[in-house]
Amino acid sequence: MKQPESLSVPLAADARLELDRRAASREFASAYQRIGVETTARFGRLYRLDGDAMAAEADEFIIHESLVHMVALAHPAPRTALILGGGDGASARELLKHPGLDGIAVAELDPEVVRIVAAEIPTLPAGAFENPRVRLCLGDAGNTLRDLHARGERFDLILFDLTEPDDPACAHLHRDDFLRLCAASLTPNGLIHLQLGSPFYQPDKVRALYRRLLGVFPWARPTLIDVPLYGGPWLLAAAGTVSEALPDAAMLAVRLAERGICGLRYYNPALHLARAALPNYVRDILA
Repeated sequence: MKQPESLSVPLAADARLELDRRAASREFASAYQRIGVETTARFGRLYRLDGDAMAAEADEFIIHESLVHMVALAHPAPRTALILGGGDGASARELLKHPGLDGIAVAELDPEVVRIVAAEIPTLPAGAFENPRVRLCLGDAGNTLRDLHARGERFDLILFDLTEPDDPACAHLHRDDFLRLCAASLTPNGLIHLQLGSPFYQPDKVRALYRRLLGVFPWARPTLIDVPLYGGPWLLAAAGTVSEALPDAAMLAVRLAERGICGLRYYNPALHLARAALPNYVRDILA
């Protein structure tokens, strides 16, 4: 029997991650993009949008635990959250671990991402969209936030669970005007958390987005994590409109216990506090 061909995942224009397939690719076409579902030896099942790998069973906990818990636990008592993108449901799944969050809105462009990922890789959403605390808002995330803001809705947390910042589908969600809308849509102690990208493969994009963030918010704090599917080092950045509160390890542990959060595979208080430690080459990019 002929073995399935290997899967080539782009990391940059001149670099790719080569993976062994366990089965033939499953391809779907939506009104917005091509959606591919793969079964690989190293990463298990993963999905792609227009050829770019988004999330895989083996390592998605790294990005989603980091994106959610770094800011949800930095906030003393988050009650409302907005996820920009996030149609695979994994960020909503992690937010649901915080019992005080009684309103989670997911602003996803493509209903087919929601449907296909839930059917093909159900461990990603883990039933998040069936939870009454989660509200799925279909359509352009920029329009969704403008509508919610006009109705007076404000959020303790705004998470960017999107494709690349220069992707045509979401480039407008990383511009100054949209970042200002995010700032205006936060509660007084609210936080946003976005993905800057790969400091190794995308240093110019990382630098530009970080500077844009600092042009809108009074502070921004980067976090370096390691995501194998994305080629290794990956930068996130949190920002807010008031002075940053920095909980210590004891406070973070108390919040985890009070919220009944256990069994995380990546996030812990020591890792949270280590976010300020950056390699020199990353510091140079962000300087």
